[in-house]
Amino acid sequence: MTALKVFLIIIAVILILLMFPLKVFLDYDGEAKLSLGYLFLKFQLVPAKPKKKEKKKPQEKKEKKPEAEKKEKKPSTIKRLMDKHGLDGLIEILKEVVGIVTEFLKGLAKHIYFTRCNIRICVVGEDAADTAVKYGYVCSAVYPLISALEQNSVMKKHYTDISAGFLAEKTAAEMELTCKIRPLFLIPVVFRALFKLIGVLLKLR
Repeated sequence: MTALKVFLIIIAVILILLMFPLKVFLDYDGEAKLSLGYLFLKFQLVPAKPKKKEKKKPQEKKEKKPEAEKKEKKPSTIKRLMDKHGLDGLIEILKEVVGIVTEFLKGLAKHIYFTRCNIRICVVGEDAADTAVKYGYVCSAVYPLISALEQNSVMKKHYTDISAGFLAEKTAAEMELTCKIRPLFLIPVVFRALFKLIGVLLKLR
């Protein structure tokens, strides 16, 4: 009975910890900065902290093996898959993988809560005509993405400003993004995607 109580307490503690949101901080102003936060902890991922340099040991020169001892090169993974499943079969498998990834991203987006999403881009081309064309390309890429996020996730505050910099010297971009997600809601989405990917891998064997 005591062991059961301890087990139930451990499960309850884990569930409570999984309810606390995992926070993602992404800022870009010429240089990307990416950090993860959980409870009172914060981990900087980009740029990575510099590691201490270790003294390199002098490498011993390896003796060259004669040509007869060299092993034959194995065929690439793609070639082996092509030989086994054919081009049509491989394309169908790739389509299935893309579908799984798309479904995973949509499921993930439903549980993402954006507390800050600010994007400012000033597009500059070689001349006025090139600037107008590039401005159109950037708008056609960014605005549908923001619209998709609005439809599939929760966005508390967001601001997007894309302008054509006819008088500016070079293209400039700034982004401030903060979002959070509860790991408890992330687990079923991840396991569902992994289960389907395992099925695809079994087909490739």
